[in-house]
Amino acid sequence: MNNLIKKTWFSLHKAGIHIIPFLWIINYKFIYIYFIIITSWLLNNNKCLISQLEYYIWGETFMGKSYQVPLKHRIILYLNFIISIKKYFR
Repeated sequence: MNNLIKKTWFSLHKAGIHIIPFLWIINYKFIYIYFIIITSWLLNNNKCLISQLEYYIWGETFMGKSYQVPLKHRIILYLNFIISIKKYFR
């Protein structure tokens, strides 16, 4: 059971990093979530809080042992954040 929960959690986290950056297209309110995520990265030395929780619970993350947010994922969210702000808050 624990392994099923872990695999499901890891799959949802992995899917989320690919889907969440583009949700602003559907609704502008996702911009606030982007702000929270980016702020947490900045305050936590570019480490993902969810990955840290995964490591605490299971001793690993979906990326192995790392909870450092890859630069390309940070850039994607930063760019989507900037584009969404320009679109909705002119």
